[in-house]
Amino acid sequence: MQDERVVILGGGFAGIAAKLVYPNAILVDERDFMVVTPRLVEVIEKNLPLSYALIHRKVDVKAKVLKVDFKEKKVITTNGEIKFDKLIIALGYEQDLSRIKGAENYGIGFTLENVEKIKSFKEGSIVTILGGGALGVELAGALRKRGYIVNLVEAESRLVPYLTPDFSKEVQKVLERQGVNVILRAKVEEVKENDVVTTQGRIRSDYVIFSAGFSGPKIIREMGLSNKNNRMLVDKFLRSVDYDFVYGAGDCANLRDGFIPQSAQVSLQAGEVAMNNAIKGEKVEFKPVQKAIVFKIGDDYIGLVKNTVISGPIAALIKSFAISSLEGKVKKVNKFVLAI
Repeated sequence: MQDERVVILGGGFAGIAAKLVYPNAILVDERDFMVVTPRLVEVIEKNLPLSYALIHRKVDVKAKVLKVDFKEKKVITTNGEIKFDKLIIALGYEQDLSRIKGAENYGIGFTLENVEKIKSFKEGSIVTILGGGALGVELAGALRKRGYIVNLVEAESRLVPYLTPDFSKEVQKVLERQGVNVILRAKVEEVKENDVVTTQGRIRSDYVIFSAGFSGPKIIREMGLSNKNNRMLVDKFLRSVDYDFVYGAGDCANLRDGFIPQSAQVSLQAGEVAMNNAIKGEKVEFKPVQKAIVFKIGDDYIGLVKNTVISGPIAALIKSFAISSLEGKVKKVNKFVLAI
């Protein structure tokens, strides 16, 4: 019913998409900005101010979520309690380095707080990036362009293994042409002060950056929600497997009987589906679609559109359009702030 009180926890991609479907929903987040990860990589590459990667995003309640009382249907925050009839949980992701020996002591997580540290690496250093997904690939190109010796380590047999093999090969070619040392089938066993120990041998490193190890936020587990790797389990309608008045969207949620890719595109889609199912009583199945994926690797752009590899100006245009589209959505959300 449209007159129900709906609360959205998290103002990231999924959260803003949900808010756009139902502007009367109460959007809760502890920050009044969003981080655009591809731009964060550019901040490092071009030594830009951090503000370049941030989009100002207003929320209805600026507060940190402490816990949720599902029985009483209320959210407890640092700014008081908020009652709800329906709840959309879109709290994003966290990075966990604790699973690899020495990682917390000698590794650098890819966080907003660590960007300045990464920008200040000593000239000529050897940088090893652990994780050959989208972030790892773009970061490797950015750091190589800055003149560092770069190793990119991936445990699987190819980079971006969740995409097509042909695309993986092209991405590797671009990186190697730029001088990145790509190391595949190398599982990390330990991170030492100047060394990464892998199943393919030791890699001398001055700095080790983790572009992997992402999971749902710990608060998902603390809430008592069924989860896998701290990602709350939902059914095909994005409804919590524990409560029929709770929905999950974005990187903090995963299908009970499947897998939801972690990407901005998919999160935006999930936010829309979750909210429509929550407020309209619809039963729309969530079927994530990756329409176009484009990586900026140094000065090169390479993308995948309908399983076709593209590159050059067209790929760059698609990347730029995607970020502009996101900025447009945030501007719309900023017009819908409620007086709570």
